[in-house]
Amino acid sequence: MNNQDIISQNQILERQTSPDSIDLGKLWLIAQKSLWIVLLIFALAVSLGFLVVRYTKPVFESESIIKLKFESEANNLGLVQNSNIQNNLDDISGEIELIKSKLFLSKVIQSINYPVSYYAYGTYLVDERFRNSPFEVSFRVKNPNYYDQPIDISIWDANSFTISYEGANGMITKEGRFGDDLSLSEMNLRIDKTSRFSEEVFGKYFFRINSEEQLTKYFNENLTIEPENFNAKTISLALADFNKYKANSLLSQISSLYLTYSKEAKNQTIDQKISFLDSLIFSAEDDLQQFENYFENFTIENKTVSLESDLSQTISLLNALDSQQFRLKNQLANVKLIRKQVGSNDELSVNPFLISTFPAFISDALSEYQIIVEERNSKAKIYNENTRALLEIDQKLVDARMQVSDMIDQYVAVIEDQLSEVKRRSSIIEGSFVQLPAMGTEYSKNRRLYQEQETRLAGLRASKMDLELTKAGTISDFVILANASLPSAPIKPQKLLIYGASLVIAFLSSLIFIVIRYLVHNEIGSVRELEQLTKVPILGSIPHYSREKLNLTKLVIDYHSKSAISESLRTIRTNMEFVNPLEKTGLLTVTSTISGEGKTFIAVNLGSIIASSHKKVCIVDLDMRKPKVHLAFGMDPSPVGISTILSDKSTIDECVLDSGVDNLYYIAAGPTPPNPSELLMSENFDNVMNRLRDKFDLVMLDTPPIGLVTDGVLAMKKSDIQLYVVKAEYSKRTFVRTINDLQNINHFPHLVLLLNGVKSSKLGYGYGYGYGYGYGYYDEGVKNPSKGVLSRFF
Repeated sequence: MNNQDIISQNQILERQTSPDSIDLGKLWLIAQKSLWIVLLIFALAVSLGFLVVRYTKPVFESESIIKLKFESEANNLGLVQNSNIQNNLDDISGEIELIKSKLFLSKVIQSINYPVSYYAYGTYLVDERFRNSPFEVSFRVKNPNYYDQPIDISIWDANSFTISYEGANGMITKEGRFGDDLSLSEMNLRIDKTSRFSEEVFGKYFFRINSEEQLTKYFNENLTIEPENFNAKTISLALADFNKYKANSLLSQISSLYLTYSKEAKNQTIDQKISFLDSLIFSAEDDLQQFENYFENFTIENKTVSLESDLSQTISLLNALDSQQFRLKNQLANVKLIRKQVGSNDELSVNPFLISTFPAFISDALSEYQIIVEERNSKAKIYNENTRALLEIDQKLVDARMQVSDMIDQYVAVIEDQLSEVKRRSSIIEGSFVQLPAMGTEYSKNRRLYQEQETRLAGLRASKMDLELTKAGTISDFVILANASLPSAPIKPQKLLIYGASLVIAFLSSLIFIVIRYLVHNEIGSVRELEQLTKVPILGSIPHYSREKLNLTKLVIDYHSKSAISESLRTIRTNMEFVNPLEKTGLLTVTSTISGEGKTFIAVNLGSIIASSHKKVCIVDLDMRKPKVHLAFGMDPSPVGISTILSDKSTIDECVLDSGVDNLYYIAAGPTPPNPSELLMSENFDNVMNRLRDKFDLVMLDTPPIGLVTDGVLAMKKSDIQLYVVKAEYSKRTFVRTINDLQNINHFPHLVLLLNGVKSSKLGYGYGYGYGYGYGYYDEGVKNPSKGVLSRFF
């Protein structure tokens, strides 16, 4: 066979090792193996459903039905024409939105008088004490952040209690007595006992001070309004709550309040029109008032409505203002001249008569200043400039000059203010003098507008009266067909739905688990599966040994045993005669891919079965790195064995040991050599095998795992039958590639497989008995890496 044929055959076998079809038998076997996990999933799901039902707080729902009917009697009275109010009142959608509106809910909140919610702590849940609380809270909140916050209260005895709540800086605890005021930084409280207070209510509670926003949110979340019958114009109201009495009471309040509120709400359009008319009437009245004020001010300001007389008076007033302005300018010029002379230290050269026209305080100050100047001039002629008398009078002169200057400055400011005022009045009068001809025209125009506004105001007031009559004629004919019911059973949790969902979830979880386990299952589980993966003949299968746990390989076969293992080994012994029928089988190799698949166990127990048919059998332990055959017979390691025979250090007769079973002998591995592979490749190995063939009817070679070392392949080439052991639920599916490659490359004519450790199944997959053992090849403590924690489930 050429290399291309080998590659093609390998590709076919590789496809066989990864079939796309679903193995129903394997799937059923995995399902059987997963039964306890499936039961556990169902138990957990049902338990979870029970816990949900048990510890979910029941929700009750109160229901009420209202029939809607509105009509207006205004048309019947003949007061209003073409009214469309009826259509608006019959709009069911509008009714639903009205009840859900914040305006209506705020009226409900005011009506129910529910400022504080009271709760009692239970073992697992809390219970609201709606209008049956053993205590009542009066409050004044200082910090709005403490609305809707839980405040714990522990009642110790009939007189005292302790409250605690989360403050800004941590938990705050305060003791108090019933009936006493309790002052806190965030609020003031007073807690009084109610008629339901007794020793039985001692315990832990908490309460919330409700805000209007929180209560509105509560109704929005729990109040359901739906059309009941469009033709009958009925709507259904339902309120859900944990407390059935609370749901019934609040829904009754909503239904009764709606009857009185609906009329006002349905007249909202009319109210808006009336409000709009009120604004127009107010604006018209304001305009009329402005006109009246204009006429009044015009008369007051002008003293008369005769503009000709006003014109002559204005001319006379302008002349008087011009004279006053001229006089003030002259006075200002004289004052500034005197201020200049005082500032230059000169004697005053102004006419004394002019000085006498100044105010007395200025004329007196100027006279005194003049006297000091004259005195200084006379002394300057007598004294030196640096004499004391002259210095003192100079200082006195400086003080007088400063005083006179300040007075003059103040007087200048007064004159300038008077002059500005005269100019302002003159400018105003000159402006009014120019506008007098136009004022007559404006006056006549405003009189005409005033009369028009009076007519408009009368029309607006008449329209408002019509709308008020329409509103008064609108009546409500709502009927509560079904009062708010007191719930007898909760609507949540729905037990059947929860348990049904739990079972469905458990079923789906179990199915997913089994499918995942099937997909990730990589071990060979049955003879049928092994047949699908390879074309190498299968000699038979060995059931799982469950009588005891075998930590090491052991001879478990009795000649007269009727166990399933004995019978299966006898069947394999018979089948071996058909593998090589034309020649005598003298040399048999037993190997596997890795350690732990049971090749030594098969070799020892199969050899014992064959020896029971009066054939001399010798088991040779070729696993010189980790020998185990002597352990199967309960013997100690031998100092001589196959390693010493191949090294010409011992003879065959010296190394053949009695196993204790009739006709069954074995040769131990002997000391571990440094070169086991070289010993098997030597000519001496062929000679030893030939001599053993002559000495025994059957020689069984227990080789090392060929997936770990190559020693086994060397021995298999010398044998008549190559027995390859695969362990169920242990050997990987990928191990079959090694078997196929071994067959395709080496062309073993009598390579056969044996499935070891098959567990029983109701579908006949394997046998009902077997064994369980394994050993590490290089380390006694090594276990199959695939049998970890996850592999127990997958």
